[in-house]
Amino acid sequence: MASLTIKNNPASPEVLAARAQTMKKVEDMCRSQKGWQEYSTPAEYRKSRLEGLDGFVKPLFYDGAKEVSAPARDGRSITLRIIRPENAANGVLLHFHAGGFVIGSAKSYDSYNLHLAKSLGLTAVSVEYRLAPENPYPASHQDCVDAALYALSPAGESTLGGPLRILAGESAGGSLAVAVALALRDEHGVDVRSRISALLPSYAIFDLTYTPSLLSHTREAVLSQDGMKGFVEAAFSHIPLNQRKNPKVSSLYADLKNLPPALFLSGTEDALVDDSVFMAAKWNEAGNETELCLIPGAWHAFTLIPAGEVTDEGLAELIRFGKKHLQFGKKHL
Repeated sequence: MASLTIKNNPASPEVLAARAQTMKKVEDMCRSQKGWQEYSTPAEYRKSRLEGLDGFVKPLFYDGAKEVSAPARDGRSITLRIIRPENAANGVLLHFHAGGFVIGSAKSYDSYNLHLAKSLGLTAVSVEYRLAPENPYPASHQDCVDAALYALSPAGESTLGGPLRILAGESAGGSLAVAVALALRDEHGVDVRSRISALLPSYAIFDLTYTPSLLSHTREAVLSQDGMKGFVEAAFSHIPLNQRKNPKVSSLYADLKNLPPALFLSGTEDALVDDSVFMAAKWNEAGNETELCLIPGAWHAFTLIPAGEVTDEGLAELIRFGKKHLQFGKKHL
């Protein structure tokens, strides 16, 4: 059986107390803000978020980013946002942004992707996939799969600057990263284990019938129980709850054999922590190299929304795992 590493990172009482204080501040801010459902349209909320008018810090956009179009299966085009640092010589990290399948955008995470790109020596390419409720499932999934197929093609490698090496995403984006790997394997005959060095799905949802940690969650730091359910209903309401264990909807129930090494990263205070724990166990059981990393006292999106040392710790874990498997992949190209 492939190795399973479980890292429950140590944290002193002082560090845990400081993280609890920060989490409380984040929670208070979230409780004071209007939710996306309270805006006249989801698009209005997305605009407010981009402009920093919803309580969150306004995203910083990278001046060096450029955008290209990738072909979609229905004749549309998909915008890919490219961040290529000077040392990007090792290939491409394909990124699927967070936002519950409803909010967020590729450029919202320029700073995050620039950090990963520089640290890993990769070109970061973020996918502007369609969002719910205007475009319910499977729109987001199809766009992300089509973007990955383009990245794997000769034309994509030429345009993006190298071979696809890593699939990464956070929250809904982490779910999409795993769904893409499965679709490439099952629907397009791609040997993903040999073509892709690693997956980095952070605090993702893998069971859309909901795990115990979500069903018992009472906090509201970035993601509440009702908030997650609201996102899911916006994208999947046309699929009855009792049908959402379909592996194409909830990847926890998929055949997980012959997939790349994966790091499942989550905070212990995240509503979705069980999704990472359960998926890591099944990923390993299927014979794939697996690492589960739990950050004590961390909440949802802690690597995306800067919060000091806890953010740094989470980012360091992603970079450590990515570097390890990029080096391994080089030896086997």
